[in-house]
Amino acid sequence: MFVLGIDIGGTTIKLGVVDTSTGSVVAESSFPTPQSGARNVAMETAQRVHDIRSAYPEIGRIGVGVPGAMNADRSLVRYPPNLFGWKEEPLQQYFKEALPDFQQIEVDNDAKVATLAEARLGAGKGASHFLLVTLGTGVGGGIYSTEGAFAGIYRGSSGGAGEFGHVSIDLNGPQCKCGSRGCIEAYLGQHYLSERTREKLIADNTIDSPLRAEENELTPKLIASAMNGGDAFARGVFEEAGMFLGVALANVAKLLDMHLFIIGGGVAEAGTVLFDAAAASLHANVFENLKPVVEIRPAVFGNRAGIIGAAMLVS
Repeated sequence: MFVLGIDIGGTTIKLGVVDTSTGSVVAESSFPTPQSGARNVAMETAQRVHDIRSAYPEIGRIGVGVPGAMNADRSLVRYPPNLFGWKEEPLQQYFKEALPDFQQIEVDNDAKVATLAEARLGAGKGASHFLLVTLGTGVGGGIYSTEGAFAGIYRGSSGGAGEFGHVSIDLNGPQCKCGSRGCIEAYLGQHYLSERTREKLIADNTIDSPLRAEENELTPKLIASAMNGGDAFARGVFEEAGMFLGVALANVAKLLDMHLFIIGGGVAEAGTVLFDAAAASLHANVFENLKPVVEIRPAVFGNRAGIIGAAMLVS
C-alpha cells in the first residue's frame, strides 16, 4: 500500500510516497521549513502534497512526524524548540483543514515515528527493547518495548516520553533552546555542533584545519568531509561528540536497563568515528554487568526514517 509520509524538521520538510510493506520510498521531495508558524507550515506543505498526489492519485492517507512533545491523543504539538513561533499547536487539525479530501491524517513526534520504522523493518526488528536516537537539527529519542503494559512506543503519562535530547549531562553546560543547560542536544544538534566547532577555531588560531576557510558556514556535513579527508581537528570534533553521546546513553542504560541503542539522523552520517567514540564512552560509563550486553547500531533507514515511520502511522 502506498501512503504519504511527511517529516517536518527544524531545517527541512521532507515528503515521500512509501510502500509500507517494504519500507521503500518510491518518490520524494523536500523544501526548507517555513519560519512562519505551524498553520503556515501545514498550508505550504499541503501545496507539495497536491503536487505529489497528481502523480499518485490513489494516495488517501498521510502520516506526519514533527519535533516536539505531543499530548496523549497526539492532537497538540507542544513548544518544539527548533520550530520558530510554535507554542501548543493543533497540527493535525491544520493539516485536515488544508487537505480535506484525504481520508486519514495522523501526527506524531518525529523520533517516535522513526522508532516505529526501525522497530518494524529496521535495526530494531526482533529486539525486545531499544532506544532510538535521532541526531538532526535537534536530538530526539524514542523508547520501544515489546513487553508489558506499555508494549510498543513508550509515551509516558502525558505523551511526552523519550525526549533524550534534553537529558542534561552537565548542569553548568551550554544553554539549550529548551531553557535547560547541558542538554545532549546542546552538544550534538546540528547548529550547536557547528557553533561549538567554530568557537574552537576562533579561540585557537594555531589549529591547522581546512575548516577555517568555512568558519562562518560550518555544517556537520562539512566537518565530516574534512574528517574523511584526513583532518585531525575535524576527527576530534566527532570523537568528542561521540563521548558526550555515550555518557548520555549510559545514563539511559542504568535507568532503564536498556541494552540496545540505535542511532540515526544527519549527524550520525559521520559514521565510524562517531559510533566508535560513543561505544567506548557508553562502555566506560555503565555498570560492570551491562558492559558485555550494551550495543550501539546505526539506524537502517538513515535520514528517511522519519518519512517511512510517518507513513507507518496510517498503515
